[in-house]
Amino acid sequence: MLSKKQEIANERERLSALKRLGIVNTPMEARFDRITELACRVFNCKFAFISFVEEHRQWFKSSANIDITETPKHESVCSHAIEQQHPLVITNMLEDERFKNNPHVISHPYFRFYAGVRLLFEGYAVGTLCVLDDQPKHFNGLQIEQLKGFGELVENELNRKEYNDLSDQLEEYQFKLAQTQKITRVRSAILEKVVNAESLHTVLHDIVYAIEAEYTEQICSILLLENGKLKKGAAPSLPDFYNDAINGIAIGEGVGSCGNTAATNALTIVEDISSHPFWSAWKELAASADVAACWSQPIQGANGDVIGTFAIYHREKAVPTAEERVLIKQFAHIASIAIERELANRLIWKQANFDSLTGLPNRNLMLEHLQLAMKTADRENEKVAVVFLDLDNFKDVNDTLGHDVGDKLLVECATRIKRCLRADDTVSRLGGDEFVIILNGILGLSSIENVVQKLLGEIVKPYTLEFERVHTSASMGVTLYPDDATDVKELLKNADQAMYGAKAQGKNSYHYFTHDMQKAAIKRISLLNDLRYAVKNNELFLEYQPIVCFNGTKDLKAEALLRWQHPEKGRIAPDDFIPLAEESGLIIEISNWVFEEVTKRIKLWRIKHNKDIQISINTSPSQYFNQESNITEWLSLLLEKGLSARSILLEVTESLLMEADADVSKKLFQFMQAGIEIALDDFGTGFSSISYLKKFPTDYIKIDKSFVNSMTDVSNDKVLCEAIIVMAKKLGIRVVAEGVETQEQFDILSSMGCDYAQGYFIAKPMEISVFEAYLEEN
Repeated sequence: MLSKKQEIANERERLSALKRLGIVNTPMEARFDRITELACRVFNCKFAFISFVEEHRQWFKSSANIDITETPKHESVCSHAIEQQHPLVITNMLEDERFKNNPHVISHPYFRFYAGVRLLFEGYAVGTLCVLDDQPKHFNGLQIEQLKGFGELVENELNRKEYNDLSDQLEEYQFKLAQTQKITRVRSAILEKVVNAESLHTVLHDIVYAIEAEYTEQICSILLLENGKLKKGAAPSLPDFYNDAINGIAIGEGVGSCGNTAATNALTIVEDISSHPFWSAWKELAASADVAACWSQPIQGANGDVIGTFAIYHREKAVPTAEERVLIKQFAHIASIAIERELANRLIWKQANFDSLTGLPNRNLMLEHLQLAMKTADRENEKVAVVFLDLDNFKDVNDTLGHDVGDKLLVECATRIKRCLRADDTVSRLGGDEFVIILNGILGLSSIENVVQKLLGEIVKPYTLEFERVHTSASMGVTLYPDDATDVKELLKNADQAMYGAKAQGKNSYHYFTHDMQKAAIKRISLLNDLRYAVKNNELFLEYQPIVCFNGTKDLKAEALLRWQHPEKGRIAPDDFIPLAEESGLIIEISNWVFEEVTKRIKLWRIKHNKDIQISINTSPSQYFNQESNITEWLSLLLEKGLSARSILLEVTESLLMEADADVSKKLFQFMQAGIEIALDDFGTGFSSISYLKKFPTDYIKIDKSFVNSMTDVSNDKVLCEAIIVMAKKLGIRVVAEGVETQEQFDILSSMGCDYAQGYFIAKPMEISVFEAYLEEN
């Protein structure tokens, strides 16, 4: 007999073995169900169980013909069966004192017969295989041996489960080993590329390709964090429209998976994009890209800060396993190695090529920019201006207010200089208070003048630095490539020398390296200053050049041509002063004067000659783009003067139509609706496009005189003119040929069906008195 203490110890070990078996609370399995069903048939019993006895209950792994999953241990017959070495057989349970009051005996399912054999695991009885019936039965010796055999079958299955568990553990180990080998292969491949200094673009794409090759169900995306926005890194398996849409998205909590990850520096798991609030703004985009789930891991730098995101997309809704969470973290770490190397390289390059104080390119990068600008100028047949800029009295600022204020002044000056430059121009800081500006694509003096005048005006404005009001100005020297020199060293020397010339002039000025350029600049400034007073001093006047109809119709048409009679310099050519008026903005004031003068004359001529006349007025793009001066006010002035809209015609340039926005289009259509006709001037010399003629209201096109002047009966210009005329006729547009100077040209144009002619063959531009005589005769 075992003592109570021994029984307790044995029970504890038995329960421990049962726990190691790991079968309790597992799902039903066909292999055990087959045994219970077979037992019912072999022993001609209604019920059969495979059950396991825990500390407080009996749990059924398989039950044939009855739906029982567990019973309390004190109601369990099997708890008695496991205590004896031989099968427990009860012929009639109603006659057995131990079981006659058992709930399953006195009520449904009314057990009467029981035969059970214990099941051993690691030498401990953990459960039973039993057969039962609702009628009393007898078991003979053969049947008891057969029941033992069935028990051995179950034990074999239990041991097989242990073997299966070991096999599963081995498979899991092999899987983890394979995963480790995969990640090792990916890491090795990427590190090799990093060591070989391949570009970040290449490395990031290779990271994605390597991961997607090893983990075929993954769709990977790497985004880079720059200035609070996520930029494209590598996502070759996502469609271009998707990558383009998310490129540049500002990060923030709840902004998609990656935006949230970058903002929170934590893993973001979105199982279902279609219903997750983080994706409300992009769920349709994601659906178009055929992605349903997105997990995003922060890519961290060495200091722990976010430098990008690594995301895994899935076609179906998905949540990462513990292993996948580890993997995505490892992927992000691999990406961080490549990105940090690139950031380090950028920092080294920036330190080598940019000024640490102002952030401008330094001498090294300036020399590269200048060499590139010179090559481009050679290719495009243009010029490059090099401007050497030195701040005036900068030493005084440093000496009186300290170097901190001096540094702040340099930073603010750098900002102002950049504001004055065009998109293709560059500025560099050489050191101290010296800057070099490279002006590209120079075609004429005006390109330089516009920039240097802006620079002088901006830099001379007062500065407020650390509550101090600081003043400075700039002295600039200008030299031109290839006119003044053809190598970098000479150009910089020339510009420096010219800058000292500006200092000698009294500072806050600029000076050209060559005498001729300096002389031309002074002339240009003088002419512009005089033009500002030309209208007020009645120096401007108009001449009129008649336009005649080829079919002999007595249409009275003429073009008003602007002239300037300078009191000291004499007649100034339009090509010299009109570009100045355009650049300075004076063209708006002058054009309003032209309109007033033309309409006043038309009114007088209508009264005097009782004839309808149409005068063409050249208009500037500035009049249409300028928000302060609205050219459509001319419509009201026409009404006030009581003139027909047909009395004037507005000539516009192709450049206006090329750059026209909604406001410009609206103004052109307002003129059209009011009945004012519009002509497209100098057609054929610019970027002529039929689309302009379809899109904008155009009544006339004027063939440029360069085509007409050299036109003969066998020239290419004749073919071009004829093509223009035929096209215009098809579009319902009338054609005016400019520059008609010979009878031959007139006859050729007439035979082509041209509508109107203008040129010296018809009449030269006339002063008012001569033009009035012309009106008398016609």
